[in-house]
Amino acid sequence: MHYLNTFFYYTFFASGVLFYGIGLNQATEFTVLTEKRFAYVIKILLSIFLSTILSWVVTSLILVPIHLVEIFPIVTFLIYICITAFIEALIRLTTGKSTTEFIFSYLVVLLSIYESTTIVDAIIISGSCILALIILMPFILAFKTRITNDFNDIEKYFCKFLFFLSILILTISVWDIMWINPEVLK
Repeated sequence: MHYLNTFFYYTFFASGVLFYGIGLNQATEFTVLTEKRFAYVIKILLSIFLSTILSWVVTSLILVPIHLVEIFPIVTFLIYICITAFIEALIRLTTGKSTTEFIFSYLVVLLSIYESTTIVDAIIISGSCILALIILMPFILAFKTRITNDFNDIEKYFCKFLFFLSILILTISVWDIMWINPEVLK
């Protein structure tokens, strides 16, 4: 039950995309998945999950016993860079396509390591952040198709986009304080 609560919490209520802003720049530019994007998505998924597992193991088995937990972002960064460079090289050699991406994957790994207590928690949190971005995509695509005439004025577009995101955050967050939620009455 704890893992299910963690999954729902980081997917909907404290979404890594909506509340932390992880991946918003990618969400606005990302288009519908095509064959060109398949290698890109596979690389992101592999780099996030492998980096999460290795970073959690190194942090919990090496950094915690020697009391150097403060440097876990640097260690996570180094692990992530090694894994993503290796996967990038494999994809470039096999398909000839570039799948460079950094900030979304690294921040998901960093959040999952920082907020987890077990390795399963870390994997669930990173998977929840990815799923939150996937769930948000149809809303962003619908917003982009409705606001096609405002692409010329970039300020107006991003003001409307941020207003749209704030409405979405309020819609998701209101469930925590709503009287229908039985947890409020306890």
